[in-house]
Amino acid sequence: MKLPFRPERRRALLDEAVRLMPLAAEDADAAGRLAAVCREYEEELPRLDFARCPFTGWIQRHTYDPFGLDGLWWNLRAPARPLRERIPTCQAITGAVHIEPPVESFPFLAKPGPGAPFIIPRLLEHPPVQAVLSTLACGRHTAFCIAYFAPGEIDGVEWPNDWGTNERWAEGGATAGGWSEAPDFENEWDFHLAPWIQRGKLVWIAPGDGSLALQRSVHDCPYLNLPGARSMQYVEDGRIWTAAEILSAGSEENQS
Repeated sequence: MKLPFRPERRRALLDEAVRLMPLAAEDADAAGRLAAVCREYEEELPRLDFARCPFTGWIQRHTYDPFGLDGLWWNLRAPARPLRERIPTCQAITGAVHIEPPVESFPFLAKPGPGAPFIIPRLLEHPPVQAVLSTLACGRHTAFCIAYFAPGEIDGVEWPNDWGTNERWAEGGATAGGWSEAPDFENEWDFHLAPWIQRGKLVWIAPGDGSLALQRSVHDCPYLNLPGARSMQYVEDGRIWTAAEILSAGSEENQS
């Protein structure tokens, strides 16, 4: 039986990883130890209920770090998590995090998504595709999982990267399986969720509902018009910035 991932154990692993990170580039022993620490962290991560498939009723469980953004699960360049975690009908898992400052300080880049839940319209325009929205803990922050489901794989669709990463693991289908990389599609994000619920394309799970009951009504939906950044958030060394801020800064430099 797998023991719970206790906060003190997690903290010890993360502290050791942070100590080793600056040494690993030039010290083979440190690099080996860092890899071992990352494996220990990954193996002890809990597998949580992310969503329920609206077609089969199957539960989509996924490893996750519910204690905060400083977990190695969120390390953009080297996320500590297993491959092949999606059930057959789950085509993609994206997400958002409403960050409550001050944010944790850690020496790697995290890209948790925008600050409020969203959908990618072109994915939902495919007749068989539905999205499921749910809530997860993330330390003092609030995380939103947006998972896309279809009865079977749809070839030719450019699905988004796995949540918090710059890559996506694909099982294949008519196209070859393996790693792929997609843009963030930020210009496509739609934060106006009510019309998609009304169309039957977006369903939701109430926060804290352990039964994962799928809700299809706009009435009493807790995910509508939530506050939060409407642009991709980046976090590192206790700082938060957004893709929109980067673009704005670049535009101001060009005008000066």
